[in-house]
Amino acid sequence: MSPIVRAVRTSARAFLALPVGLAAVALTLTGQRDRAARLRNRVAHDGTDGWTGGRMLGRAVLGLPLDAAAFALVGYALFNTVRNLGYPIWYLDTDYHQAWGGPTMAGVWTVHAFGWLLCLAVLLYWPVRWLARGQAALDRRLS
Repeated sequence: MSPIVRAVRTSARAFLALPVGLAAVALTLTGQRDRAARLRNRVAHDGTDGWTGGRMLGRAVLGLPLDAAAFALVGYALFNTVRNLGYPIWYLDTDYHQAWGGPTMAGVWTVHAFGWLLCLAVLLYWPVRWLARGQAALDRRLS
């Protein structure tokens, strides 16, 4: 598996851990533990089938700091990816002559796109990977 595919897959799992955990808690509290366990298994890093109602509730509570941090970090990365790669769409009608890479829009877009891709590589390679490892360790201990 290539490093890019691995980073995207890890980031997607880290990002989805918070909404899936909240949905699993809601399903568990409404008596649909089997559906909650299937949902939790899809995002769990190890793929084990040991998710009971109490373990899912415990995972949601104990993993909240990691899940919220990963959700915020990957959400920030997604937002800024769209913003920086689509720079000409968002800022074409503004005065971009003084922007980084100016005075042409091609230069401005190049600086913003490649600069953000470099930041994105660092952001997804270390902090998100560390958060995903913490989530995986918590999943292993609770499932």
